[in-house]
Amino acid sequence: MIRSRLGPMLIAVLLFAVTIVWMGPLTQQVVGLFWLKQGVTQTIGGSQTPVSFQGTILQEKALQSQDILPVYGSSEFSAVSEFHPSLLFEGKPTGFAPFLVGRGGTQDIIHALNMAALGESLRGKKIAVILSAQWFTPEGISPAYFKQNFSPLHAYRMVFNSSLSAETKTSLINRLLDFPEAFEEQPTLHAFLKQHLLTSQKPSFGSLRLAVRGRVEMAALEAQDALKTIAYARLINPKSVSINAAVTAPPLASWQELKEKATRQGEKMTQNNRFGILDQYYSENIQPKLAENRNSSSHSELYPSPEYQDLELVLNLLQETKAQPMFIIVPVNGTWYDYTGFSIEERKAYYLRAEKMIKDRGFVVANFGNHEYDSYFLQDTMHLGWKGWVNIDEILDGFYHEGEGT
Repeated sequence: MIRSRLGPMLIAVLLFAVTIVWMGPLTQQVVGLFWLKQGVTQTIGGSQTPVSFQGTILQEKALQSQDILPVYGSSEFSAVSEFHPSLLFEGKPTGFAPFLVGRGGTQDIIHALNMAALGESLRGKKIAVILSAQWFTPEGISPAYFKQNFSPLHAYRMVFNSSLSAETKTSLINRLLDFPEAFEEQPTLHAFLKQHLLTSQKPSFGSLRLAVRGRVEMAALEAQDALKTIAYARLINPKSVSINAAVTAPPLASWQELKEKATRQGEKMTQNNRFGILDQYYSENIQPKLAENRNSSSHSELYPSPEYQDLELVLNLLQETKAQPMFIIVPVNGTWYDYTGFSIEERKAYYLRAEKMIKDRGFVVANFGNHEYDSYFLQDTMHLGWKGWVNIDEILDGFYHEGEGT
């Protein structure tokens, strides 16, 4: 009697699992077709919502869209002014909209995992990646930053991505397992990643069962991504989207005029200090501990750092997917770093080291390391300011249009 019941029960469980696995990708396709109409993805691209950088639907839609340039970065996206790319390119005055992927604490390993999850969607696509010097500490990305930006969906999709080499997957998995705190609520994923490293072992019932559980969890995460994307897309005003899509935005001023305007704004907003730092930021975060910060970084270094290995992972993935990236190396505030005693030789070595790593792979790089002392390039000690964003915007615009009409 018990045995006779087990048969139908087992079949029901298998059918349930197959349905979930099948429904995951289907829901993602449906969302892209019915909820991400023209203009919606472009509008969401400036929001820095976790839905866009911890999911896959919006990024894949952005990569499919001819009028979108994905830009991968971190906390500089929160340094908003009228020269911020999401505002300067609003309405696509030069033909494209930037799609920002990342937030504070989103460093190379997070981007690498993201790119591994996107896989074939990146093939032949132009993207921009912004690198920040503060990532390259002796410790690398902190466990807290990793955990808050880690995407279990990306991890599953990386493992099940048949287009990635076994070597790249192994390197990524080993790096992910350096952060056990991120898997406290993901025991199946943690076990699945560890199991995947045991390539020398013959497949067993236990490993097969774990793989099935992993597939089901990935499909459930894909369905969650779909629901979150729908919910966010519904927040977008359809009237504003239709207007942006239908009306040609007024042309931008020349880049030189924008830089002059940015200089005037920066000058007005940095009146209370000699470091070119935003007045409010200086009053709240710098001035109270100004004396303590003098020569406080005299022993700080930007090498060695595990961040360089994480950058290598990004470069490996972009080569495997045959993407067309441009890397942007952002400077630090030279005047402030000099005050803290942070070696200028150490900073210069970082800029050149990162540039060489990128160029050795044949990728495009825009190195702004020589702008450390350029007034108003940054708005604080490390985040892009008025002139900095204009310079980045100009580079993004040129990169997007590169090769047109040839």
